Amino acid sequence: MQSRLIQRHDQFFKHLLDHPGTAGALIRERLPKAVAELISPADPVLLPGTFVDKELREYRTDRLYGVTTRTGGAAFIYVLMEHKSSPDPRIDLQLLGYETRIWQDWDRREGRDADGRVRKLPPIFPLVVYHGEAEWRIPLSFADGLDLGDEAMRPHVLDFRYSLLDLGRIDDGGLSKAERLRVGLLILKHGSRDGDLHHTLVRLGRAALALGPDDLIALVRYIMAEPNAVEAAILRDALREIVPGQETRLMSIADEFRAEGILIGEARGKAEGKAEGKAEILLRQLRRRFGSVPEDRAERISGASDDQLNAWAETILDAATLDEVFAEHRAN
Repeated sequence: MQSRLIQRHDQFFKHLLDHPGTAGALIRERLPKAVAELISPADPVLLPGTFVDKELREYRTDRLYGVTTRTGGAAFIYVLMEHKSSPDPRIDLQLLGYETRIWQDWDRREGRDADGRVRKLPPIFPLVVYHGEAEWRIPLSFADGLDLGDEAMRPHVLDFRYSLLDLGRIDDGGLSKAERLRVGLLILKHGSRDGDLHHTLVRLGRAALALGPDDLIALVRYIMAEPNAVEAAILRDALREIVPGQETRLMSIADEFRAEGILIGEARGKAEGKAEGKAEILLRQLRRRFGSVPEDRAERISGASDDQLNAWAETILDAATLDEVFAEHRAN
């Protein structure tokens, strides 16, 4: 049977990171050790919006997190999921653009303190997650991609580094210490391409079983809880090949989590639908009150939480300008 285990990489990756603990595990395991040790143990805070250009969203998914350092400072972690089969040689230039947008958005909202003094920009630490077949050979330093001619120029040009998680070059057992994240990355590594679904499931199941029985059980739960093309009979046949005689026991676990996944999916769909409706109403109100709404603000509203939408809606009547709507929300 020809099919794809993951129907949409962007949704899969977002659901993976939205599960409690997985985003924090990814950040602490894959950022440079010196940076990870400076971040407080509190969970990272997911911030709304996307910074990827519309024409590239089929190939990329991004998540922006706010964290605090152990000294009380603020920082951003920008996670970019690259869905292409081979690396983009201009990823460094595009990352620079995304970081600039993040800083510009922050500067509009929080660039000055209560006394009107300019605040220093918070640091951004980019992390690229890549699961393509071709090895990532692009420099991880922006300056390494410049035609310097002479190394004496290096201290005088723009430079930044990004962290890379190239799944194809990592042993399955080293993907993560956190079970949920490890199994999710295992699926991205082995099961994210087109091909025979039965063979994909067998390959994935054997890779999970090699890590341990608990990882195979977690894989079964994961597959049954996520929206995909896997029917119970297809999964049962694959399990029969992986662990002959144990497929019935594992499928009982799978059926239990299928039911749970349906309930969770329905609740998630209702919540997302409610937020989308509020976002549309808020945009109409803003346009009626202030005229056009810049695209970056509209995207920020589209990705906002229910609480954020409510807070912005409460400021519309009192705000004299569009900027004041968002500034008032910050003050609260």
